[in-house]
Amino acid sequence: MLGIKLKRGVAGWALAMTVLGVGCSSHAAADKQTAPTHSTTAALRPDSLTAKIRSEIKNNVGFSVRDATDLGRTVDLQHLEFWRFCLSRKGKAPDSVDLGAVTYEEKCPTRWNAHVAALKTPRVTKQSFEGAYYTLLKKGYNSRFIEVFGSDGKVAEQDLSGVHGQVCEQEPRAGSPFEPSGSVKLHVTAAACR
Repeated sequence: MLGIKLKRGVAGWALAMTVLGVGCSSHAAADKQTAPTHSTTAALRPDSLTAKIRSEIKNNVGFSVRDATDLGRTVDLQHLEFWRFCLSRKGKAPDSVDLGAVTYEEKCPTRWNAHVAALKTPRVTKQSFEGAYYTLLKKGYNSRFIEVFGSDGKVAEQDLSGVHGQVCEQEPRAGSPFEPSGSVKLHVTAAACR
C-alpha cells in the first residue's frame, strides 16, 4: 500500500499539485515521456479519486491513498484516472484522512479491506503495446511494476511513449494470480509476432 501524507504548508501543497498534475494530465505524461498517452476529458467524474484529492487539498487536510480492498495494490499516482474514490476514514496524523480507492472496473466495497476475489493476470499478447499497457493499468497494476522489452532490450521508463508494436510475450502468463508488488514483463516487437 502506498500512503501519501501531506501536511499543511507550501511543501505539502507543492507535492499535492505535482501528484494531481501527473495523475490528471495527459500532458504531464507526454512532457516526461513516461508512458503512452491518451486524451482525458476536462470534467472529472463525481467519484474521481483526483476530485476527492483536490477537495482534501482545498480543505487543507492531509491525506493518504490506499487500495480499499484486501488486494494490497499500490494506487498508481501517475494514473489516477483509472481509480475511483470509495471510502475515507480518519488518518493517523491530526487533520488527515485515508482515502480508499478501487479501479473503475470494480465496485466500491462497503468497508475497508473488504475481501474480493483474487485477480488474474489478463491476456495482453497480440495486443498493441498501448492497448496492453492500459489493460494492465485498468486492472490495477502499477506502472512502476510494468517492464517493457524491445529489440534492444529493456526500455527505460522515460522512453515508453516511443514504444510501438505488438506484445508478443508476457510474464506472468495470462491467468496467473495477481501479485500486487510483482512486475509484469512485456516483450514488444514492431513486426508481427511469430
